[in-house]
Amino acid sequence: MQYKEIRVGEKVKRAINAGRQVFSVNWIKRVESNVGDLAMLKYGDSFLAWATLNPLDPYHYVRLLSTDEKYEPLEDLKDKIRRAKDYRSKIGYKNHYRLVYSESDFLSGLIIDKYNDIYVIQNANPFFDKNIEILRDALIELEGKNISIIEKSVGKSRETSRLEPRERILYGELYETTIKECNKKFVVNVLLGQKTGWFLDQRENRKIISKIRSEKAIDVFCYTGSFGICSNSDQIFFVEKNKYAVNILKKNISINRINNYKIFNDNAFKILKMLANRKEKFDLVILDPPDLLSEKNGLKNIILINSMAIDLIDEGFLATFSCSQDLKEERFLSILRTIIRRKRKKFSIIGKFQQAFDHKVIHPHRELNYLKGFLLEIHN
Repeated sequence: MQYKEIRVGEKVKRAINAGRQVFSVNWIKRVESNVGDLAMLKYGDSFLAWATLNPLDPYHYVRLLSTDEKYEPLEDLKDKIRRAKDYRSKIGYKNHYRLVYSESDFLSGLIIDKYNDIYVIQNANPFFDKNIEILRDALIELEGKNISIIEKSVGKSRETSRLEPRERILYGELYETTIKECNKKFVVNVLLGQKTGWFLDQRENRKIISKIRSEKAIDVFCYTGSFGICSNSDQIFFVEKNKYAVNILKKNISINRINNYKIFNDNAFKILKMLANRKEKFDLVILDPPDLLSEKNGLKNIILINSMAIDLIDEGFLATFSCSQDLKEERFLSILRTIIRRKRKKFSIIGKFQQAFDHKVIHPHRELNYLKGFLLEIHN
């Protein structure tokens, strides 16, 4: 294999030994290279790690590939996927889950989600971008020839890494399947859906919601209806502006034989304002917005949408989430506390939400911990 040889200092050596897998140009000086080039990191004359380079991305300039000097990409990848699968098996995940979660599975920048026999790749690692056939071959050798492999390498991480977006079928023909959670069935279309087709990170939180008995619930930013359908509710309102998601939502409502429901295919802020004006009240409000903090007026919109949600509750529960990495749990709770007190209401913290167990977080990559939320009991 052709590679660049880069010598690093004591600071980088200690960081690698402590588990760091990504280095910016502030840690390692640039060398002349192309995106996806292989590099051997050395401390003095001693081998440290194999890595890949991205001169276009100063924040993720170096991503570690392996600390094994006898690195062979395909075998290394297969071994790490086997270990990742074994961990998911131990925590009881079988048919659909996040198989590979970036640095947590020692495959920096790489995500692989599994939906039955469909595997969806989201990649921001330039080495795998340059050698995508290694990923394809590893999955086929491990999981068999009767699978489908879809690449959906799009989104913020891809943009940050200055890699062109890619959406394509790498192998097989299947791109839609049905999964089961909370004794309910859900259609997943990995080509047309958001992210990889389903929000796997909310798996454990849907189980919590399913335990709450309510007469009238509303699922805001519902996507294809997972929270609302999992809820133990007599009547469910769904709010989602994406027309594709609403089409799948209707399928999910049908296959789960839900009869008492309403769908609002429109902007969530607009719908919540309309419902408040109509003096509609709910005993369960589920609020799972996109990363509002990354948008214009993000913090104001987080405050506004939670304020509007609380206006729909006299006595009941609020399940509210944030997937914004930069909004810390303490700050989120402080915002909620301020909103509720200004409305002269009271609340109790029933529980906290976090990302599912297949989205484990490894030190020192705390950025992998992004999803947080609270289950609050609201009362006058």
